[in-house]
Amino acid sequence: MHIAILDADIPVPAVYARRGLYSSQFKKLLQEAAARVHESPSQIYTTAYDVVGGCLPSFDSLRKQPSHPTTTTTVATNGASNSNAANPLTHPIDGILITGSSSGVYATATHPWITPLKEFIQTVFTSYPHIRLFGACFGHQLIAQALLYPNVHVEACPAGFEIGPVDISLSEPFARAFSGPCRSLRAGPNCMRLQVVHGDWVVPADCKNEQERGGGLPAPWVNVGSTAACAVQGLYYPGRVLTLQGHFEFDGFVNRETCREFGRRLGWGEERVKRVLEEIGGSGDEAGVDDSEVAAEVVLRFFEGRD
Repeated sequence: MHIAILDADIPVPAVYARRGLYSSQFKKLLQEAAARVHESPSQIYTTAYDVVGGCLPSFDSLRKQPSHPTTTTTVATNGASNSNAANPLTHPIDGILITGSSSGVYATATHPWITPLKEFIQTVFTSYPHIRLFGACFGHQLIAQALLYPNVHVEACPAGFEIGPVDISLSEPFARAFSGPCRSLRAGPNCMRLQVVHGDWVVPADCKNEQERGGGLPAPWVNVGSTAACAVQGLYYPGRVLTLQGHFEFDGFVNRETCREFGRRLGWGEERVKRVLEEIGGSGDEAGVDDSEVAAEVVLRFFEGRD
């Protein structure tokens, strides 16, 4: 399996210094998820693309015929030293992952790379049905705007940023599709705790009030889940698309440093930054305080065609 990871931003300096690009962070999490859930390895490859710099996978590199779902996985990358691994560029791309970004998907005038990315995703979804699409945060919003507009649109959250580890109430269709990994969620199979930091959200166009903001999606699309502050915490189109508003690639360290930098850029002020850091909590990496490992296994299962 070959996954193209589209870097839509560079992590803030403190995070980049310790963790590298978002594509590297996702690769590591998928590798660790594969090691947890599989006993006998096959191979998964990742290739990173700088979409801000205009780099997108060629359509010739995408899978055009169905592949058999994998049952066992080992991760290799185009930078890995593995004498038994073939060149990943000789393997067609099976899935596309879009990372988060501080950009708004509607800010196309100031971020000219967004429109070509949206058009690329539209073409892939329409013309390459064997390619699976995943997006996190900005990636979630970009996919929603590209594939579901005008049924949904992306706008700034009226209440401002949603920040911190939050408990997402999962929808029944999503929890059922991924019942295996969801059984390992810390608070039970219908609640996923993830780090979040976002000031935009996805809103169904035909909702009339706050209670309806999580509905209104055309079949077979379903809402992944909701929080009190954001009714659409992800999108799921069985066999084709999965998105999450939250960041399973973030731990406490990454979210704190990201919010410190956002505070500097956006002029939040010392007191607001202090409150935000208190919402995130902790002082270390806090491995195990959220459901990032389970979310990684969900995404791996989706890419493997086992949803």
